[in-house]
Parts: sequence; structure tokens; C-alpha cells
Amino acid sequence: MRSDMTETARKICKRLHAYLRMDRYAGKVHAVSPTGVTLETPIGMVSILTNAHCLYPFSVVVNSTKRLSNFEIEEGQEVLLGDERIEIPACELTVDLSQATDLDLSVEIMQSLFLPMDLDIRMRHVLRVIESNGGPDDISPLVTEAKTNEYCEAVRPLLPALHEAIREQEPEACANAAASIAGFGNGPTPSSDLMLCGYCAGYAALSGALGRSRQRVLSITREIASGAAARTTETAAALLLQSGEGLVSEDTFQLLRCIFSDASYQTMVAYANKVATAESGNGSDILTGIYLAVTKQLG
Repeated sequence: MRSDMTETARKICKRLHAYLRMDRYAGKVHAVSPTGVTLETPIGMVSILTNAHCLYPFSVVVNSTKRLSNFEIEEGQEVLLGDERIEIPACELTVDLSQATDLDLSVEIMQSLFLPMDLDIRMRHVLRVIESNGGPDDISPLVTEAKTNEYCEAVRPLLPALHEAIREQEPEACANAAASIAGFGNGPTPSSDLMLCGYCAGYAALSGALGRSRQRVLSITREIASGAAARTTETAAALLLQSGEGLVSEDTFQLLRCIFSDASYQTMVAYANKVATAESGNGSDILTGIYLAVTKQLG
């Protein structure tokens, strides 16, 4: 195999690497973009990313500055995944994982979270970031004064059932409420699904700050995720199921830690802006979910 066809991974989701250390898996290429490849595998959707500062759940960031499309990767090609490498034999591409840094992207590992006295001010800063980055077709008008759209109009009357089901700790009701909200938006990751991912993340972090049982919180977020995943696209379902397990992107992880701490507003806003602009182009939907979870579940 030619050496120029081997890419070195810089960092990898710790949960993904744990699975790869347990067994070998065969999958296929699901989608290809200039800066990323999504793989369909028995353990869920896995992403290989280039030119990325931010790590996502079940993803690998490689050092390459080249476009992955240069490797003639095509949808449907076989993929082999193991402890030290990911291979796409048809295009002779190997991703070497042996030097990758494991990053734990699980909300539940956050330590020393608390409810800051200025939490309302922190959430107003998050709201301003949503207002600055929201678009005409996303779900952000649910929390801003921006002009509404058909997706918001559909989702708005469904939200109270979700808020109430979570407050009452009713898993089945949570799943049903999330299922009714799923699938509203454009593209492979509809806005309402990203909002639900943000909601799970915000609820998990808030619960950590309140000292709630982590297993109880997981039982709720898993129901939200599974209910919504059954009613949306394959790509969005994978994101939802990861969020249900408490996994978030590297930037979202840092943002949540800033919200529930005494971190400076400047640092918190910087991470909020990173989330807003980097989460598949729909980061304001993630922030909207976080904002809703914190403001509606605090009581």
C-alpha cells in the first residue's frame, strides 16, 4: 500500500475507540463530502473528518489538509474498522488510529458543575448568539423574536408535552413527545432533531449541576432519542441516539461546562459561537435545544 494513502488520526471519540478495541467491524461508505466521510457500521454512523478543530461523537479527525474526495471514495464501498486502523480497501485509504488522542465527549464525566448565581445572564448571552446566527429556515424562532417559519409553527404546540414529560420523569411520554417533534426541517439533519440533540445535552448538564442521578437522566435522554430516531432520517437518527447516550461535540462539551461554572462570559460566548457556526451549518438549532432545556427544566 502506498504511504501517501495512509492518513494519521489526530484525535478520536473515546467511546468509538472503546468499541474498536473490543472487536473488528465491517461497514460501508454512507456519504462523502470534501471534508468528511460518513461510514455506516454495526456500531452506528462513524465520521472521518479533515480540516476540523472540533471532534464529534463517533468521529475521527485526521491531520490531512487534502480533501477526502481526492481519494476517490464512493458511497457503498466496503469499510473495515479495527483498534488501530480504518480501511477503505477499494481506494487503498488507511486511517492510522495508533497515535490518536482519545477525547471523552460524554456529559456525565463533567466534574464540579453547579448552578451559577448569574445563570440567567449566561443564558441571555446564549440567546444573543442564537439571535445572531439563526437563519430563516431553522428552529431558532422558538426562542427568539425572529420571523417564524412552518417548522417552528409545527413544533411550537408540541413542546409543552415534552417539557412536562421530562419534569414528571415519564419515559414513555418523553419518547412519544419527542417522536411527534422529530423530522421537521430540511436536509439529512432536520432542525427539530438537532434541537432535540441540544435539549438532551442541556438537560444532562443541568441535571449534573443539580446533582441528579446520572442513570435516571440517561433513562430519560435515551427515551427522547429513541422516540425521535424512529421518526426521522437515518443520519439524524444516528445523531439523536448518540445524544441520548450523553455524547456531544467537543465545542458543545466546553460550552456546557462554561454555562454551569464561573467561566468568563467571553469564553462561554466564544464556544457558543463555535457551536452555532460549526454544527453541520445548523448549530443555532443545537443552541436552541440547550436554551430550552435549561430554561424550561430548571424548576
